[in-house]
Amino acid sequence: MFLKFKKKNKEKPVAQRLINFPSEMFEAAGEQLQLRVATVSDIPGLVAIQEAVYNGYTPWVARDFYHELTQEKDRLYLVALRRDQVVAFIALVRRDLVTDLHIANIAVLPIWQGRQVGSYLLNTAKAVAREIGLPTLSLEARRSNTGALSLYDRHGFVVQDVITSYYIDNQEDAISMVLDLEH
Repeated sequence: MFLKFKKKNKEKPVAQRLINFPSEMFEAAGEQLQLRVATVSDIPGLVAIQEAVYNGYTPWVARDFYHELTQEKDRLYLVALRRDQVVAFIALVRRDLVTDLHIANIAVLPIWQGRQVGSYLLNTAKAVAREIGLPTLSLEARRSNTGALSLYDRHGFVVQDVITSYYIDNQEDAISMVLDLEH
């Protein structure tokens, strides 16, 4: 079913990736969007999305994204674009100590939230995890981010833990969630 992951991508924008992920088109709210591997040139768009989502605050600054996109680790950063503008992204990390695929970051421009873009990214993360043989997906979300927590719940994630004072900017708690892909 996921033979698309086996195709070769000519451009290697990231030092090492989990899988060869080809560009694909998908529909959200009647619009055609493109999903592809993020490149260093997408960094301004990634930062802009965070500024919009977090009211001017950027948990990850440009140098953080640059480090993530250029280091030789098991990472896959995907961007959703509409007419060459980045409208959403997801950062997937295969962790060494835990046999899961971790969603390190996911964000959707506020004007695109509620239009199935986040769901498409989560479904893609599920497919990637299955393709590389990992049994679970994990993530953390701010306790106050009720919209995201509701989305994750609808996708089958369950609360695993509450991590007190997790976020540096305001000491907010994080809700740690896991999705078992084997059931």
